Amino acid sequence: MAAKEATAVAEPKKKSATPKVDAESMATRQRDISVSEFFAKNRHLLGFDNPRKAMLTTIKEAVDNSLDACEEAEILPEIAVIIEDLEPTRPATAKSSRYRVTVVDNGPGIVRKQVENIFGRLLYGSKFHRLKMSRGQQGIGISAAGMYGLITTGRPMAIFTKPKAGQPTHHIELAMNTKTNRAEVTFDKEVKVFPPDRLRNLTAGTRALAEQSGFLTAEEFPTGTSVSIELDGKYQRGRGSVDEFLELTAIANPHARIVFVPPTRVTEDDEPDVLTAAEASAAAVAKVTTETNGVIVFPRGVHELPRETKEIQPHPKGIELGIRVHGEWHV
Repeated sequence: MAAKEATAVAEPKKKSATPKVDAESMATRQRDISVSEFFAKNRHLLGFDNPRKAMLTTIKEAVDNSLDACEEAEILPEIAVIIEDLEPTRPATAKSSRYRVTVVDNGPGIVRKQVENIFGRLLYGSKFHRLKMSRGQQGIGISAAGMYGLITTGRPMAIFTKPKAGQPTHHIELAMNTKTNRAEVTFDKEVKVFPPDRLRNLTAGTRALAEQSGFLTAEEFPTGTSVSIELDGKYQRGRGSVDEFLELTAIANPHARIVFVPPTRVTEDDEPDVLTAAEASAAAVAKVTTETNGVIVFPRGVHELPRETKEIQPHPKGIELGIRVHGEWHV
């Protein structure tokens, strides 16, 4: 009898039944998703796929904003693009590095109460509802660049803005709260100098250019905005680089003067050097540019602003039910 009990096979324990998911339990899991939170988790949708593209996208968005602001205020654009390498001693095998990207313009500046909205909120801008050609319309670019910098380095955007000549400059540092799509100001102070003195003394090239023809002087920049973003990126010359973008921008905007201060360490492109038509035009522009100890200046070709684009009425056949045009709903 005991032998039979020893050889008996133990019955498996029955699994406890899992609670059934119903509509009420599913409802407790649902919540609102901030647009900033969505793009923070899907930043490749905004052009931040990899470190090299992130660097280019950041500069493109800042330069586009500067050109638009200057043209709207009927000011001949003076733009400085500065890239500082914050990890110059990194190993040669490093796939990315930490940079500080700064773009300064002589535009009309930004009033203090709008700084948090413009730089710290996605989908906030003044161009989306206007039916006229402009460079950026969604109100995403520079805010997304600041968000990418905060995600990769933990550092907030540093903004200097001077909306009126002869008045103090607002120095603000802010970070984006992706949960609320709002900016959090970490530093707010009024200063006297614009553009910042630090930028003129970065390299031997900036100092030499400041002595020769003036660089970021108060006379050239009576008003304007300076934006600095620390990010994890990669600076590399060649096709699809920051250098190529600025050359092509100089071609398309001959009324603008652009000064470019590249970082100390440069990686050349591995792709073969085959010039396209656009690159050939850029090479022609490069012949008239000047270089002072590494600082590249794209001179102004004309001293007249392009004609302002006019806002138009929508085409009657392009209007659909439920579209709002000029404050009126078309039904």
